[in-house]
Amino acid sequence: MSSQKKYQVFVSSTFVDLKEERQAVIRHILDMKHIPAGMELFPAADVDQLDYIKKIIDECDYYVLILGGRYGSMDEGGVSYTEREYDYAVQTGTVVLAFVHDDVDGLAVRKSEANHAARLALAAFREKVMTGRLVRGWRDQQSLELAVLKALMHAFSDFPRTGWIRGDAIASQETIEQSNRLLEENAALKRKIGESATTAQIVSKIEDLAGLDDDFEIRYKCRSLRRPGTFLDATKKISWRKIFLGVGAQLDLARTDAVISIGVRMALKDLDGSSVYSIDETDKIRIKIQLEALGLIATKVSKTLEGKYAEFMSLTSLGRTVLIEGLAVRKLTKD
Repeated sequence: MSSQKKYQVFVSSTFVDLKEERQAVIRHILDMKHIPAGMELFPAADVDQLDYIKKIIDECDYYVLILGGRYGSMDEGGVSYTEREYDYAVQTGTVVLAFVHDDVDGLAVRKSEANHAARLALAAFREKVMTGRLVRGWRDQQSLELAVLKALMHAFSDFPRTGWIRGDAIASQETIEQSNRLLEENAALKRKIGESATTAQIVSKIEDLAGLDDDFEIRYKCRSLRRPGTFLDATKKISWRKIFLGVGAQLDLARTDAVISIGVRMALKDLDGSSVYSIDETDKIRIKIQLEALGLIATKVSKTLEGKYAEFMSLTSLGRTVLIEGLAVRKLTKD
């Protein structure tokens, strides 16, 4: 059955300087009978480029990042589209495979950044990618192709994703196995009912709990427009309702608390156009606890695709109601 499954792989990099390397990687993905996706495959559309890219990443099973000597085109916030793509892939829990050039200083001028600010931004991006993540180095197209092939083969085996299967190719045995897994998860959820009741009892004792229309001051970092590659501390007051609508909109499925950063970014951008780079970690924890205390989300510890355990967030019935009420489109009132 696994041989019939097709995975979609997003290939991300700067474009002009790595055009040949990208084409080689995409060709190998096709040779492996899987589905590549990348910026050169996108149609010219009127929708915002990054929003469209995010939709494609959401549909992909794996994300391949190729870093060379260029930082790439930046958006209005001073962040390259490549870095934006990487951040989104990480935040949404996509399996990320990163390939970083071993000798940036030795690259030809046409493949390097001439601008000092862009070089600083690239150095910061490289450091972020290589921190807390296994990355693979490369020096030329041949070594990159080999590294990508090996990494994808291991990822397909060690971290299998949903993928794509023809409807007429699904075997009855796999259906039975899926049904058994669902039964096990259902039994585990029933065992959690007691724990949920205990949480509800604790929340009911909290006095003066801030409501949806009360404000919370969020601490975050944003990129300096005057000094690319540097970050500024900032704060912003925003209501718990707006925070929840931003976060809740990401919870179409149970997800880790990484969606808090995505949701808050969206909420602050909708509020006044603020461009957020990262949210204060303590405030992320407070937001999760507050939304749980308000009965809008529920949390559950489950196994990840990597075999580890993580806490996942999902909407409660109340949360879904508040989300629908907040995002539903109303009729225009006539004077």
